[in-house]
Amino acid sequence: MSLKKKLTTVCITFIILLCFGTDADPNFDSSTEEDRKNVSVTIYNGGVGLVRETRNINLSKGIRTLRFEDVPSQIIPQTVRVKAADPKKLTVFEQNYEYDLISQERLLEKYVGKEVTIYKDSNDKGKEVATKATMIAYNGSPVYKIGNEISLGYSGRVTVPSIPDNLFAKPTLVWKLKNDVEKEQEIEVSYQTHGMSWSADYILVLEKNEDEAGINSWVTLSNTSGTQFSNATLQLVAGKVQLVSNQPQYTPAMRVTKKTMDREAYSDAAPEFQQENISEYYLYTLDQPTTIGYNQTKQVQLFQTENVGIKKYFVFENLPMYEGNEKNFNNADVKYIFKNAKKNNLGRPLPSGTIRVFKADSKGRQQLLGEDTIDHTPENEEVKIKTGQAFDVVANGKRTSFENFKLSNGNKGSYSVEIRNRKKEDIEVRFYATAWGDWTMTKSSHKFIKESSTKTYSDVPVKAGETVTVDYTIETKYW
Repeated sequence: MSLKKKLTTVCITFIILLCFGTDADPNFDSSTEEDRKNVSVTIYNGGVGLVRETRNINLSKGIRTLRFEDVPSQIIPQTVRVKAADPKKLTVFEQNYEYDLISQERLLEKYVGKEVTIYKDSNDKGKEVATKATMIAYNGSPVYKIGNEISLGYSGRVTVPSIPDNLFAKPTLVWKLKNDVEKEQEIEVSYQTHGMSWSADYILVLEKNEDEAGINSWVTLSNTSGTQFSNATLQLVAGKVQLVSNQPQYTPAMRVTKKTMDREAYSDAAPEFQQENISEYYLYTLDQPTTIGYNQTKQVQLFQTENVGIKKYFVFENLPMYEGNEKNFNNADVKYIFKNAKKNNLGRPLPSGTIRVFKADSKGRQQLLGEDTIDHTPENEEVKIKTGQAFDVVANGKRTSFENFKLSNGNKGSYSVEIRNRKKEDIEVRFYATAWGDWTMTKSSHKFIKESSTKTYSDVPVKAGETVTVDYTIETKYW
């Protein structure tokens, strides 16, 4: 080859290297959470979070690769949306979600067919002997070629010259983009992620007579998405939002981290949630930024109110009503009902969650009486809570007579229920009678109110130490 042709070949090669770069000088830019200008997180009841963040990023001009780091490992890649402050000057035309993370095993797999260095202790203390080897296979344990020999089980400290470009220290979004300006760009990115959830927790403290209560509500949120969000605007959506299950492509092993309950301290006023309607749901926005740590459980107060009127019921529902039941007694369910109304010092949407009921003992120490869950409860609806079973309120039920009609398809049954109050105060018991088909209560010792096509109830006052018997007869017709 002539000297002229050699020079031409060298020049062409040099131009190609300048245009496309080399493995030693990769053509990419990086962005981490340090570039964040602001971030907001909206968490839904279905275990999904919506993240919106803005970053100021210095980008080189031309066709570039941008590594967008510090994203959740449970991100849903197909929900990512990228928008530049000036869309005409920055265009993203390809996106990859990289979750092939650096580990000892993945590094060894990537160096199959390549040269590595193995260090072993020598006879001289503190000195190591270096051996060059080619890794020819790795399937749980390495196989080396050292010189002309294949070595199995060769031990030592293995080093590699560099980390391959297709291995990442943490999950990363990688974008191919075209940038037309050589200056700092503002980029807005939004995406959904699994691993974020919230629920409402309520503490209801009964007054001595159990006719009023105070309610303290906390929002409990959990973040196992794979990253933290510092100084974030926190929003919560209450309601049953339909979500399509898009399982994350990569779910790393969970770090063994102590689950912490974080209640942040604020120097000024305590944080409050601002409430608003959004379509058919309620949106709660915390009025102060907060940090949502990774593997963290955080609580923020939703509201607090006092003097909520409440009514206590002892309830017998689905009481066994058959012959031979006289020797067995059944404990009443304990239920509390209150109206979610402004006149009752409430009147606000109550997100679904767990409600725990407390009452002070004779020394003023609060004791847990029971807990239950509530559904999303709008204003002016009743909240019904079951806390357990009463120790001193029992009942027996039995069928006293039964006959089939001779001239029609039907029957008549008579029943008797004995309710016993072993408490030292008067109470009211709600007893439910169950019936099927086209039924009519033809006779009863107490007034019954029909609640549904299969249930009717009677509120029965029972004095302290008293036993009250409720008798009734039901006729049923079948067609």
